[in-house]
Amino acid sequence: MSESAPNSTSLSTAGALSTAQLQTAALLPSTSSQAAQSTSAGSTSLVARQVTANSSTSSALLSLMSSIPPNSTSPVQPLSTVVFPPSSPPPDEPLYQFGPYQCTSTLEFTNFVNILSNYMQLTENTIEAHLIQLIINVHAAAATDHPAAPAPRPEQSALPGTLNSISSLLDDSLSAYIYTPTELSAHRANLNSSWYSVIPSRQPIAAYYTTDIASNRVHSTPDGWPSESYIEVAKAKRLLIGYGSVDPQIQSYNFPGDAGIIFPQDYTEANPDLRITNDGVVDGGCIFDAGSVDLARVDSSWAMSSNFSGLDFPTASSSLLTPLLNLMSNLTACGISPIINQTLANSTANTNTTNYQAVSYSTVWSWAHGEPRNSSKNTAGDDENNLHFRCALMDPVLNGRWRVGDCTTKYYAACRVASQPYRWQISTEPVTFSAAADACLSNSTFAVPRTALENTYLHSALTARPDILSDRDANGVWLKFHSLDVQTCWVSGGSNASCPYYEDAASEQRRAVLVPTIAAVIVLVLTALTLLVKCNQNRRTSKTRTRRMASGWDYEGVPS
Repeated sequence: MSESAPNSTSLSTAGALSTAQLQTAALLPSTSSQAAQSTSAGSTSLVARQVTANSSTSSALLSLMSSIPPNSTSPVQPLSTVVFPPSSPPPDEPLYQFGPYQCTSTLEFTNFVNILSNYMQLTENTIEAHLIQLIINVHAAAATDHPAAPAPRPEQSALPGTLNSISSLLDDSLSAYIYTPTELSAHRANLNSSWYSVIPSRQPIAAYYTTDIASNRVHSTPDGWPSESYIEVAKAKRLLIGYGSVDPQIQSYNFPGDAGIIFPQDYTEANPDLRITNDGVVDGGCIFDAGSVDLARVDSSWAMSSNFSGLDFPTASSSLLTPLLNLMSNLTACGISPIINQTLANSTANTNTTNYQAVSYSTVWSWAHGEPRNSSKNTAGDDENNLHFRCALMDPVLNGRWRVGDCTTKYYAACRVASQPYRWQISTEPVTFSAAADACLSNSTFAVPRTALENTYLHSALTARPDILSDRDANGVWLKFHSLDVQTCWVSGGSNASCPYYEDAASEQRRAVLVPTIAAVIVLVLTALTLLVKCNQNRRTSKTRTRRMASGWDYEGVPS
């Protein structure tokens, strides 16, 4: 994907990155002696968390992260924890106030790193492991006597050295999990030995990046990203680290020294300029453009936003959540990943998950609410019990969301043009699901959207067809997504695509019979070999005679 990954709010995106995001910030001291004293061995660092005038912040990192159970499968939620490494004598007060930051002497940056390392170890399995994106924001601390004034530039001697650099602290505990800029550059330079060397299901989708072919037929890319399965499975990495916002006063910090571990500023993060209304409508800044489907122009590269200016954010317990839910859904459809960086309804996620769960559900761009319907119900005569009720279609009545339909019913087919992610057309005639692939024109293929932005472009192509919208019998579009092989196992593929997670009872029975049979055969063969060796030894003994000579033993016998 061109410098990008699909939205972190997307479901399972083939051939692209999908991440949970953590945000932390290194807060460096100013030259004011009141802001931070000179560093000394054994002194403690300060940890700060940003506060705003009208809202409380996320729970403290330690309490929230430690509340994640070892068997939790929930993705890590975005946090807004602010950390700065320079040390200071323990204060008499529990907190220091540095302008918009509150600081404490009880935690260090390494505490955060250790918590993240422990989380990685606890989730190191095929069910719970997922890709995490860590964004580090670096700020300068204002002087305590002028907390609202701009922070002065710290002295060069006050900045962390090589051994205490941010990358060094991260690499010490997390090196086994970090997918670094150095690795990305090496993999991009020779796709033949990197992305193309794995099985096709782990390769990124070539339509999302530019490919150059050298005279020696070595493929390379200047802007592509590997798939999540390539990073996690083939390379056993799970963490991307990048710089976010950096105060101008901190520019003298040795950022090039971190370049081998941490991606530079704005490389793994893009914040579009949004205009948002108070009812949750995106009035400007949406990446979706109905008039342009070119990948170079429609670029959702790492697009995300936590700035919801214009919306009355629901911080009070009595606040209405509906405008925020509308905004989450609209941002996702625009190709932008919304990041919640404030406490909802005066209640943190570790004490009340309801509001946070509602926000998470609002970013689901594929299935409509209640879908896919449970086809395992045993209600007689119910469509859900129909063996053919296992195919997905886009419903214009549901604002482009998906629902389950009878595979034998005739609907139009969704066709991707020339393998381009955002170029879609709809078949001219309605067909059954099994005939959908043949209904697409020669320059297109039957397909399913892989990201929220692709889904929005397909929905746009659907709404541009008034003949379909007015067709009461075929008011929908087939998607290349079904559970025909195994009930409730949804796969993207043709009618004959099989579920990769299921083995039928007959196969299990054959395996149950085959394994002990093979073991018995092996035992029988070993027994036979033992008997043959023993018999051969006895035969040699019986055919051999000896007699005693004056000079010693003399052996006689018939050659065996």
